[in-house]
Amino acid sequence: MRFRWGSSYLERRLMEDGEKKYPPWFRLHYPNHYCYDVLVGLDVITRLGYAGDKRLEPALRLLAEKTRKAGRWVIDKAHPDFEPRCRPNYRTEGEPKPFSLEEPGKPSKWITLTALRVLKRVNDAS
Repeated sequence: MRFRWGSSYLERRLMEDGEKKYPPWFRLHYPNHYCYDVLVGLDVITRLGYAGDKRLEPALRLLAEKTRKAGRWVIDKAHPDFEPRCRPNYRTEGEPKPFSLEEPGKPSKWITLTALRVLKRVNDAS
């Protein structure tokens, strides 16, 4: 089933549009909280039935570039992943503490599993 907002999401070409790139979008994270990254976007959009859409190519190229040894992907950063210009206003005391189930910079079984599911959907759609 295809949802109309999925097409709108792709029309915005989030990988290419905008004057400034949003750095956390290009880093892989797990677990995902209120922020997401390119892999989460690919996971959602391919589940919605857009796996064969050519507008996914920039995001799929980025995912391919991030493939490491033995076809695995690493966790790039732990959440919260904010650079000073990207950081929202928090209503908590002190700095937010990073949370990760796996060590950043190391192969991630969860990111690898998600990436392989995305690639299977894309392959099945072609």
